[in-house]
Amino acid sequence: MRDSDVDLYTFERLRDEFGPFTPGESPDGLGHAERDLIGSRYREILREITAIVSYQWREHMERSALKGFLFHGGVGVGKTAMGKRLTYELCRRFGDNGMAGRNSDEVVMVLVDGADVARGRYGDTEEQIREIFKYARDGQSGGHHRHDNDPKRRTIILFDDVESLFLTRHSVGAKEWHFSQNSIFFHSIDDLDTAHTAVILTTNRIDLVDEAIVDRFLSYEFSAPPVSVLEEVARDKGKLQRLQESDLQPILNVIRTPGAVKSIREIERMVMRAYVEKLLNVP
Repeated sequence: MRDSDVDLYTFERLRDEFGPFTPGESPDGLGHAERDLIGSRYREILREITAIVSYQWREHMERSALKGFLFHGGVGVGKTAMGKRLTYELCRRFGDNGMAGRNSDEVVMVLVDGADVARGRYGDTEEQIREIFKYARDGQSGGHHRHDNDPKRRTIILFDDVESLFLTRHSVGAKEWHFSQNSIFFHSIDDLDTAHTAVILTTNRIDLVDEAIVDRFLSYEFSAPPVSVLEEVARDKGKLQRLQESDLQPILNVIRTPGAVKSIREIERMVMRAYVEKLLNVP
């Protein structure tokens, strides 16, 4: 498996998404990116999981009992974005500044969803799961460290919407091949080198995820953001599209209506619609 075979997030790709870091650290020890996650709860989660992964990587804890994290909550509330932002923070902490030839301190994220690993023939999906963990351990076809004493790069593996892959055995939709996939996943997690790799699972249906998987990960619930955060997101996204406060006022009014908006993704769609409408009304 090579870099081109996976959905790979490198330092450069993450910088394009979040913008560059401003100089210095915030009081919480985290960097501050130009287009950062908004809201104290997101910052609290980021600080905690960054501290955990950083400690295990720095202290070379190859067989930690803490393998990774399970993010659960509604659609569009920032679960996947948190995984990306964690990786970007680890890039900052572990010295990967995007310079060519610095694979020794490179941090990357592999984003995996069901479509990436699902195969038509029995056993092929299990092999894809094995290959993903092997790729995280060794790099592309073992090409990241030419000598035995070369340091490995560090990897976050993010399984998005994990209920589509690792369905609970109690579900009416569970099949024999689900059990086989789960077994391969359990084995890969148990053998995980936690000094170089951490795993994140996201789901908006935690009730469908195999209980044995839930038990193996530290869980974080992502609730609907408060009104203040949704307003800040709207203004932040509006600024990127050069919208004025008057352009955003209808959106802010909707946000302030109890229960009307429940996700950041809804805000993004509303801002894009306001942007398009403004363009169409330009004389």
